[in-house]
Amino acid sequence: METIRGYYDFCHLAIEYNLNRAGVDIRDERGAVSTEMAVVMAAMVAIAVALGAIFIAKAQSNANNIPDTVPAPA
Repeated sequence: METIRGYYDFCHLAIEYNLNRAGVDIRDERGAVSTEMAVVMAAMVAIAVALGAIFIAKAQSNANNIPDTVPAPA
């Protein structure tokens, strides 16, 4: 479980760092997540869902193309 937490912390830090370099404030003066961060995260989630659907569809089509019988060697 500690490994997953470490990966989460690293990803969070990487996203925060890159957004700060791009000039996006990820926290307002009260420390709450800003609107810009919410919009960026929503866009990232939408992209991830779309890519997941594409990968699943491609995997299923490849699985359906596997022949049921294997010809005998010559």
